[in-house]
Amino acid sequence: MISSTATDIGGNIDDTGFDFVLQKWSNCKYFAQEPSHPELAEPASLLNEPKAEEELKKEAEQLFRRDSDELEVEELLPVVNIPERQVWIEEWKKEAQQFEIDFSDMEMKIHRFPESLQRIDQRYIFPMVVGIGLYHHNSSNLQEMEKVKRVAAYHFITESGHTFDEMYAAVFSIIGAARRFYNAGDVGDAEFAEIMFIDGCFLLQYMLSYTNRHNHKLPPSLVSCFSSKVSCINNDIMLLENQLPWLVVNTLRRFSFVPVEEFIHVMGLRLQIRGDMDMESAFMDGSYMPPHLLGILWFYTTGGRNNSRMPMYNSGFSKSMSKVISAIELAEIGIKLTASKTTKFMDMGVKKGFLSSEIFLPPILLDDIRSCWLVNMAAFELSLGISTSTDGTKVVVCSYIALLAMLMDREEDVHELRSKRLVQGELTNKETLELVKMVVKTIIVGPLYLHIMQEVEAYKRNRWMWIKVHRFVYKNFKAIVTVFSILGVLVGIFKTLLSLKQQ
Repeated sequence: MISSTATDIGGNIDDTGFDFVLQKWSNCKYFAQEPSHPELAEPASLLNEPKAEEELKKEAEQLFRRDSDELEVEELLPVVNIPERQVWIEEWKKEAQQFEIDFSDMEMKIHRFPESLQRIDQRYIFPMVVGIGLYHHNSSNLQEMEKVKRVAAYHFITESGHTFDEMYAAVFSIIGAARRFYNAGDVGDAEFAEIMFIDGCFLLQYMLSYTNRHNHKLPPSLVSCFSSKVSCINNDIMLLENQLPWLVVNTLRRFSFVPVEEFIHVMGLRLQIRGDMDMESAFMDGSYMPPHLLGILWFYTTGGRNNSRMPMYNSGFSKSMSKVISAIELAEIGIKLTASKTTKFMDMGVKKGFLSSEIFLPPILLDDIRSCWLVNMAAFELSLGISTSTDGTKVVVCSYIALLAMLMDREEDVHELRSKRLVQGELTNKETLELVKMVVKTIIVGPLYLHIMQEVEAYKRNRWMWIKVHRFVYKNFKAIVTVFSILGVLVGIFKTLLSLKQQ
């Protein structure tokens, strides 16, 4: 490497003359190949050029600075031999294979809350009273319920008619598979199995208590504890990060009958303004393998078995669609909002009429607990890493929230939805608007939402003349009614005067 700097060379020109400079130039790579600087092709000719000594100094400094930089970069480049490259390829191959395995388990994993939604209120992420599974097991504010979980596990084992050893052995036999669904870190198998066993027994015992099964066999202290914390427990067991692999729960279910479908049905009804009268007793018919309890609630409330009826949409048309068409704006152009026939989130769309159309969607009841479930079901869909083009059937809740966000531009729009009983609950208009607008910023949408948007755009494009008439009547309806009322009075007076004149 050339160690001399341009300053050093420039300083030596006065003492040693141009011979020293030319000797240095002759060592540069430009003389070992086709010269890239024509003025250096024949160094000796430089002595005959009538150039000022100051100009030669500047040229020498510039050329040495450029040559030094290039030589330093070339010498610092790492030299990788063939064996090292082969090792890299093998490592990358293993990582690619493991990546595929992890992706195949994506739907079954216990995911962390998506980073894109982390700006939302922390109550949507962290449990309030009880930790389920691995991620929040050691949280200091949840330790009071650890004793309650052990008490519930004891009663579940006792009432099952099986021994502790028998049930624990069954859980221990599947912890290898269960660990794949967590980022378990340094947690040992024994500790992991203990967490899975106690939390699984607690969940099943809570479901039994909630559906009024075996309550007569439980001590009043445990029944009272469940009753006093029912809202908080219902909130916590549906958090994305607070889930237990269904593999573990299903293993323990073999030892005692637990009406999981009835429990999920009751949970689902809590989201609805009006509930479906008949419970779908066979919604867990084996066609869907749930990852956890939240996944079952998602499957039930979205109408999972009917997701094959997902509408098609024109992907090339979506670029021209309006981003916001509020509830009031829809009313102005003649599109009505109505409640769908069922309470499933998938049951939303557009019904075309002769002069007008209507958008139908399932009504929802929102309070602190129910809004938490809705957000976590959307987070569950986001965690699956699914795009609209790969599997639109798994972005139902996100599409529903996107539709609500489209309809809600102002608090007045939320009031409009309340008047049609599409949104109810304890959240204020402002809280509802802020929640929906916060969530919709980072979610993906599916064919359901895109299909509705395209139908609205088609309506606006094809019925533009009717829209102008309808908008005028809608905005001036009171004035029009007043005018007609006055005309009616004037006509009445005119008829009276005419009859008097004839007499």
